[in-house]
Amino acid sequence: MEEELDEGDISKVRILESLRINIGEAKNLTSAKDCCCTVRLDQEEVYRTGVKEKTQCPFWAEETTFDVPREFRQLSFFIHEKDWMKRLDSVVGKVALRRDDLHRYHGKDHWFPLQAVDTDSEVYGQVHVEVRTNEGLGGDGTSVSKLTVRVLEGNGLTIIHNQCDPYATVTFRNETKRTKIRRKTVDPRFDESFTFELPKATGAAESKTNSCSEDETGKHDLKIAMWNSTSLGEGVFIGEVRLTLGTINLSSGVHKAWYFLKPRENSKQSRVELGSLRVRINYQQDHVLPSQHYSLLRDILLRSPEIEPTSASAVQILGNLVKDKVEAAKPLIRLFHHHNAVVALIKSLARQEVSETSDPNTIFRGNSLASKCIDEYMRMEGLHYLYDTLRDLLESIYDERKPCEIDPSKLKDGDSLDTNLGNLRQYVEKAYQAIVDSAIGCPIGLCECFYAIKEAAQKRFPEDPDVKYSAVSGFVFLRFFAPAILSPTLFHLRKDNPDEQTSRTLKMVSKAIQTIGNHVNPDKLSNVNWKEEYMSPLYVHILNEAHMDGIKKFLEIISSSSQAQVKAIEAPITLKEGVMIKRAQGRKKFLGFGLKNFKRRWFQLTNHELTYSKTKDSKPLCSISVNNILAVEKLEEESFQMKFMFQVVQPERALYIQANNCVEEKEWLDILFNICKTNKNRLHYYHPAAFKNGHWICCKATSESAQGCTQVTGGLPLSICLDIDPDRELERIHGLFMANLQKLYSLQDACATQAVYQGLPSSTHTPVSIEDPKTCFATVNAMLSEIVFLEQRHNQYKKIRQRLTEYGSKQSPIGDHNCNSFH
Repeated sequence: MEEELDEGDISKVRILESLRINIGEAKNLTSAKDCCCTVRLDQEEVYRTGVKEKTQCPFWAEETTFDVPREFRQLSFFIHEKDWMKRLDSVVGKVALRRDDLHRYHGKDHWFPLQAVDTDSEVYGQVHVEVRTNEGLGGDGTSVSKLTVRVLEGNGLTIIHNQCDPYATVTFRNETKRTKIRRKTVDPRFDESFTFELPKATGAAESKTNSCSEDETGKHDLKIAMWNSTSLGEGVFIGEVRLTLGTINLSSGVHKAWYFLKPRENSKQSRVELGSLRVRINYQQDHVLPSQHYSLLRDILLRSPEIEPTSASAVQILGNLVKDKVEAAKPLIRLFHHHNAVVALIKSLARQEVSETSDPNTIFRGNSLASKCIDEYMRMEGLHYLYDTLRDLLESIYDERKPCEIDPSKLKDGDSLDTNLGNLRQYVEKAYQAIVDSAIGCPIGLCECFYAIKEAAQKRFPEDPDVKYSAVSGFVFLRFFAPAILSPTLFHLRKDNPDEQTSRTLKMVSKAIQTIGNHVNPDKLSNVNWKEEYMSPLYVHILNEAHMDGIKKFLEIISSSSQAQVKAIEAPITLKEGVMIKRAQGRKKFLGFGLKNFKRRWFQLTNHELTYSKTKDSKPLCSISVNNILAVEKLEEESFQMKFMFQVVQPERALYIQANNCVEEKEWLDILFNICKTNKNRLHYYHPAAFKNGHWICCKATSESAQGCTQVTGGLPLSICLDIDPDRELERIHGLFMANLQKLYSLQDACATQAVYQGLPSSTHTPVSIEDPKTCFATVNAMLSEIVFLEQRHNQYKKIRQRLTEYGSKQSPIGDHNCNSFH
């Protein structure tokens, strides 16, 4: 039975946000220095590009994708100049975009002018104030109206030079009063009140109870400003709120609300041209309903592999409706993977794709739904296989930095063409050997997928003996290995961005591997025309019968129906690694005072253990078996006055770790939780704060071995804890159908017309070729019913949420439309 939403369901609706950002290039910067670009959520840096040397027009073409782990108000891009003589980079300019405006720029490249950065405009945070009017005695003993302003607290204030010692000033009618300074906090609690006399009313207003009329009161502004105290005595401005008394509701005598801080009112934006930045932003906000609301849509989609013809299935119809096939492929593959049905889906899509292909040389070469689904599945299922195969190659290219340029027009002074060709051959051979030797390690899921592709191609083109190779190699080499070598960071194979020479080497090795994969028949080489003549000397050495036989053998193994040589499940697989800060676990005391120090360490997580060491290449200092990870939870900030901390709870103690930012913190928490969630000895309760000074900060228990006081997050529904969230994927699919709702109605009409008139073509234009009007109509009708149902539930949710939202609360402060941003 289809359920409706009520107020009790609002807390069960999850709001999940994600960002995919492509940082393209900048133009016309003010100077030609080394520069990079950073991405910030409010004040927090979450991504940094590589450095481009001595240019006013840096070209990055870098991409980052992440789930947004917390609420944010502003997405910003900062251009930094590297000054090797100073410790701090200098900021050239910024682009600031309000979160509520991100949908305006979704999915398309935009050029934004850079804005100047100064303390008057770089404002974050909010302030909680209370304003009341009351009667009191004036200096002459007569009754006067008074205005009392209470500054309660601030939240998320601007950090300047890594510190924030805030205080507030309250100004009314040229009279200014200030609070005490609160040290080392961006969330100060003031709770200080200040009283001002209101101007006396004139005329008839004096006879009223209040000695100040609303007209007189409403003419005056009240200003609450926040400042950062400095050693020089003069505070640095970090934001203000201006209230015109006539615009706030004082009918009850009291107004209490949270306000967003704004830039200084009289600040002037610089008109100097600082340059511009090109970025592409994909921002997605999903309102995920409780699971039961998606059950029927899920069933319709999962039946797709059984529908004949495939063109009448829900999955294929969705693929035909959407323009960007990747947007459909990602949630579909994740949904089917979660339900162990992805191979069946790919088989049906591959059959449909091959049946519509007339030339074996173009098989799977288009941007169809089938191709994009297979691409997505390879990246999901084969990421660890890719890492194991290419790790040594990439480390050699990055670390050795051998010159490999063989284009005579791009050779540097002093370079030898023969030496460079030898270096390039060495890397290409290493890549080739690593790939062909990896066949037995190819994941079984990918092997089943490649077998389905090969079978469909052979059945469609039985007269072509090479099609069984070319169909599979087009995916494995063109869409998997070659792109991963070209852009290791996009495939999460490397964290560091390559310099220009390394990037060029990666490009040529990638091109060579793609070429080898495209040529499995030596008899056809004589007909090949090379686009880049300078690559010919390399191809002479690598396009030979021995290499082609090796590629054929590799392709035969990974597309075999009985691929039994699967990599052992117990083989260690690196899941995540990087530098973080950890707190000593108590084996030694620091300085003899019982204090424990913090150290930067290289962390590595495999499917077996979590380790940390001094450097990436040094011996681990500590190893924690995943079986001994009893809980993974966030650590309250007040424990050490440090953000982005989490804890790995072991039988004897907890390891406290600080990530570099909120995005990294969420990624580590998610993957650690997933790897240990099946541990039989997982805790049910934990301590959300640290044990310090002889007691737990959270519950004040004095025994370090005391049972936890808070339930672990493992109590959440299983679907939320898994890496794949099927309800979120279903919500995204629902959103795609809603965006193409009119096309779906047109398809429904066309199917009905053709079914009634026995196959006559409909006059209605549809984006889908209708093979079987009756089956297609049944599918479309069922989908429309569920899509409309879900949209009705979303509308109910919006109405209830709007009714429950308290404007001026901490969750919905006043003044966000005045956020300092680009419009």
